[in-house]
Amino acid sequence: MNIPEHTPKINQDGDPRVSLSFDLVRADASGKPEFVAVNLPVKVEDKVAEDGPIIAQVSCLGGEQLAGKAIKKRTSACWLLFRIPRDLCPEGGSLTFRALVDEVVLWQREYRVVWRGRFPGLKSAV
Repeated sequence: MNIPEHTPKINQDGDPRVSLSFDLVRADASGKPEFVAVNLPVKVEDKVAEDGPIIAQVSCLGGEQLAGKAIKKRTSACWLLFRIPRDLCPEGGSLTFRALVDEVVLWQREYRVVWRGRFPGLKSAV
């Protein structure tokens, strides 16, 4: 891994949006939602064309690590999108979200899972 001459900056740019999500493969959507969807807005600064792509990851219950997607909206705005299996999101469980570029963690934040009835939410662990 080469050490870059510059380092992009990634900062959270708003609260996460959290909702339930169904399995997209199943034709029958009448069952219980099986995933928790999380959309995190971030702001990206000083990223140049030579930098690799933004990689989104989340660490869940028991240390399981899942990949997310980074969707670029504008030159500096981006969404980190995650679909986390519902069983990895128990009340009070910990989720650590991160964004990497060229295998370097540039942003990381830990949240606790809260359930308001049947609706999931996240509360900052900091």
